[in-house]
Amino acid sequence: MPLLTTLVRRWHLAIRRRIHDDLVAAGHDRLSPAHMYIFQSPGPDGAGPSELARRTNMTKQALNHLLAGLERDGYLRRVPATGDRRGTVIRVTPRGREVERLMNASSLRLEQEWARLLDEPTVEQLRALLVEIEAVTG
Repeated sequence: MPLLTTLVRRWHLAIRRRIHDDLVAAGHDRLSPAHMYIFQSPGPDGAGPSELARRTNMTKQALNHLLAGLERDGYLRRVPATGDRRGTVIRVTPRGREVERLMNASSLRLEQEWARLLDEPTVEQLRALLVEIEAVTG
């Protein structure tokens, strides 16, 4: 029997591949799977680069490289922070909002497929277990 961590990683990669395929099919072919981490819930809008690097488990250098490409392609922009905050915050453009919407729709379709394959109570039980694991492991 495979380790649970192996199964979760395989599942994660299959999910990521499917959502990325949907983004490419919708015309976002310059996005890589790594870009998807930036748009995952709760999304980057209003976050600073350091906060987003922590959320996505990336180095600041790697994140800034991805942000530069996303900014160049019109998905977001970095603007000066307001108030007492120094540095910049990220603002998602309409094109970036479309990516968020597409990723959410693709995720919901996957959940519906799993519910058809397994049944809805099993999928909801899985969701509850994953939320519990996240709560205790951080």
